[in-house]
Amino acid sequence: MGKAIPYGVYDVTADGGWVSVGTDHDTAAFAVESIRRWWKGDGQGDYPLARRLLITADAGGSNGHRTRAWKAELAALAVETGLEITCCHFPPGTCPAPSSGTKSSTGCSPTSR
Repeated sequence: MGKAIPYGVYDVTADGGWVSVGTDHDTAAFAVESIRRWWKGDGQGDYPLARRLLITADAGGSNGHRTRAWKAELAALAVETGLEITCCHFPPGTCPAPSSGTKSSTGCSPTSR
C-alpha cells in the first residue's frame, strides 16, 4: 500500500487552505511546489497587487530553518514570481493551529500584502 504525504498552506487573510498530497517523500522541493501551486491557483488571483509573501513555518522537516534546500527552493520561487519572500519559523512544537477547531494545522501560512 502506498503512502500519502500532505503539505498544506493556510491563507490567514482569506481564512482558507490549500493542501497538496504527494506519494513519495516530504522534501523541500515538494513543500515549495505546494506553495507555488497555491500562489498560481489562489494567491495570485486573490492578491494581484502583492509584492511580498510572508511564510510562517514550523522549524522541522522539509521546511526547517536549517534546510539549505528549503532556502534555495524559496529563493527560486521568489525569482520566478517576483515576490519578496520572508519566512519566519516557529520554535519546535509551537506552530499554532488555525483558530477554529474545524480547521487542520497546515504547517505553513502565507500572508500577502
